[in-house]
Order: sequence, then structure tokens, then C-alpha cells
Amino acid sequence: MSPIRFLFICVGVIAAVTCVREAKGQTLSGNPTFLASGRFTNPVEEGANSLLVRDNNLSNGYNTGADTTDAPSGLATTGPAGAAFFQWGRASTSDTYAHPSALWFIPVEISDAAPGKDFQIGYLYYRNGTIQSSTGASAVDLGITFTFPSDGGTMNTSFTSNLINTPNSGTAEQNADVVSLSNHFAPTGYKDSSGNAYYLELSFKMDADTLNTLSTGTEFRAYEGATSRAEIIGRFTTTPDIAVVPEPSSLLIGLFGALPLISRRKR
Repeated sequence: MSPIRFLFICVGVIAAVTCVREAKGQTLSGNPTFLASGRFTNPVEEGANSLLVRDNNLSNGYNTGADTTDAPSGLATTGPAGAAFFQWGRASTSDTYAHPSALWFIPVEISDAAPGKDFQIGYLYYRNGTIQSSTGASAVDLGITFTFPSDGGTMNTSFTSNLINTPNSGTAEQNADVVSLSNHFAPTGYKDSSGNAYYLELSFKMDADTLNTLSTGTEFRAYEGATSRAEIIGRFTTTPDIAVVPEPSSLLIGLFGALPLISRRKR
């Protein structure tokens, strides 16, 4: 067989394999409707005087020590299934907004979560309180569990949120505190019938009336003494930030590089 003929056969085989690989595993099995629930875990304390409160089940009310000032509508005393709360810091006594900082996660019903398509998971509310130095947290994980109502199966993910507390010494924009995603994708533990492992990519979508001009898909901010809200957007994928198939040009370069070896073997 001539080297050129061998080249074209190889290109044809690789193209066929490429098409199959791209097509495999592009549907989640079972019912595409999910129920989402959130939880705050693994908080990183700033110091020995850190004061943290967590409640990952708001349906039975808040844990002791929770400050629900400016809580999202309907969450003053309890919350829906899957809602979670995290509070950090000891409120500063020298400020007019004497409340600790807090996060609320509130899920929404998910009915269309096709792979590669953005869908809304829920809302994240951020209350930027004024707290005493070294009494808060520098990070906390947001875990999200997806349940298949059809069979009770679950997928679990975890995202680390860095909590950046800025010194209150500048403009309102400069004093805004930040929630920043440390990782924007995480494994779900789910594999389809073809063996493809699924990941969840996460991003923030800011409300128009919040600090959207200073926020990005992986960061969002809240003014000092105020509460901001962001939609949590998810996307299921088998290849987070990774190109599954090399570009055709790189395939050809590799094959042309192998031609001298093929020719030498024939000799």
C-alpha cells in the first residue's frame, strides 16, 4: 500500500471515529426534569473569633444565631425544600448596618437541562454586612444535588466560593464585597450508557438592579449594607473547557509526520 493511500484511509477512519465520539453521550438518560437542593459546607474561618452559622434545611426554620434581616421574600422564618443559608462574621457595633454577612441559596424547578444548554438552577442572595475584623469566613463550598424524580437517582457537585471582604475606605463600588467562584465546573458523578462522565459548569447572571457592571460570570458583588441577587446558571457537559477532538489540521500534521516511518518500514 502506498504511503499516500494509507494517509487517506487513516484520515477517513479518524474522521469517522471523530463523528461518533462527538455524537455519543449527548443525552442524559431518564427524565430531564430535576429537583435541586443546595448546601453550604467546609467554611474557612478567618480566625479564632470567627462566628459562622449554617442551615442547610430551611424548611424547618433557621438555626440559632441566624440573622434574617433583609432575607429574600418568603424566607424570613422558613424556606422551601432545597434552600440553604450561610452567615459569617460578628456585626460591627460602630456601623449603622449592624448585621453579619450572609448567603441564601434558593432552587428553582428544572425542566430542561439538555447537555450543552444553559439552564437556571436557582438564585444566590448576598447580604453584605459590616463585620468585625477576623470574625468571618474567607471561603465556603456551595454543594448542589440534582435528583431525578423518575427514579430517585442523584448527581452531586461542589463549588468553592471565595468570600472577599473589602476594607470600607473608598467609594461605594470599591467597598463592595465579592463572592468569587474558585472552580466553575465540577464532576457530577454521572456517566451515561456510553461511559461519558458528565460535569456541571456554573456561572452567575446578575440582576439589572445590582452591581452588574462590576460583576462577571464567576464573580458578583454587593454594596456595603445591601443585598444583591444573581441567577445561578448551569450547563451539563462531558468536556468542560477541554476540546474533545483535535483540529483536522493537527491530525494531518501528525499523520504527515508519521509518513517517513511508514516508508522506512516498507523498505
